[in-house]
Amino acid sequence: MLGFKYANVVLLFLITPSVTAHGGIVYIHRVRNSSIDITCESAKKEDKPFAFSLERRLLQSRRVLYLSKGRSPFINQSEDKDRITVRDELDNHTVHLTILNLQGQDTDLYHCEFHYGDLPYDKNVPGKTEYFIYVEDFSHEPCSCSSYLQLLYVISGAACLLGVLLFTIASAYCCKWQNSTKPQPVVPVYEEMTGVRPTKGKATCCHTDIAKLEEANSSEAHLFSNGNLYVN
Repeated sequence: MLGFKYANVVLLFLITPSVTAHGGIVYIHRVRNSSIDITCESAKKEDKPFAFSLERRLLQSRRVLYLSKGRSPFINQSEDKDRITVRDELDNHTVHLTILNLQGQDTDLYHCEFHYGDLPYDKNVPGKTEYFIYVEDFSHEPCSCSSYLQLLYVISGAACLLGVLLFTIASAYCCKWQNSTKPQPVVPVYEEMTGVRPTKGKATCCHTDIAKLEEANSSEAHLFSNGNLYVN
């Protein structure tokens, strides 16, 4: 989400002047090693604030500095101490800041806040304006793209091999599934009965021959028995 907002702001700076204001936010475009002056003014003018703070709100969420009335400002990051100058007019509800030697990492949304009342029941009142500071930094050396190309080739080759392997496995599985589900040929009932008939016919013929043979034997036995009668 923050990256999307940051991209939108960068696009805005490409088509607008170096300083623009919209919806209570002032957009400021600077280049590396340049400086910037900003003024924070409280939205409340009844009481006098006892302290002031400057915070980053978008890309980094942290307090940049804290200024208590009558004291030197407390700057959180040691590398910022020589770059940030503060001139306070807390009695007039105003603080002026100067940031020197801007770097790309200084790009962010800066929020001003005035503190009223007695601690710990102080009341925080935001400034009338927020500042989005975009620092265009060309100091970074171009990356070595050869290593990225090699990595891309390796990833592409691995993806191709994986695709071929999956395709081979899927093809083998489909062929096996088709063979297992192929219907077996069914022998028609007519052919089955036709194939049985010759067997039955042979059995009938054999049975008929045996019957004829038994009949002949009985006739012969009867003739012999009659002949014996005549001998007597």
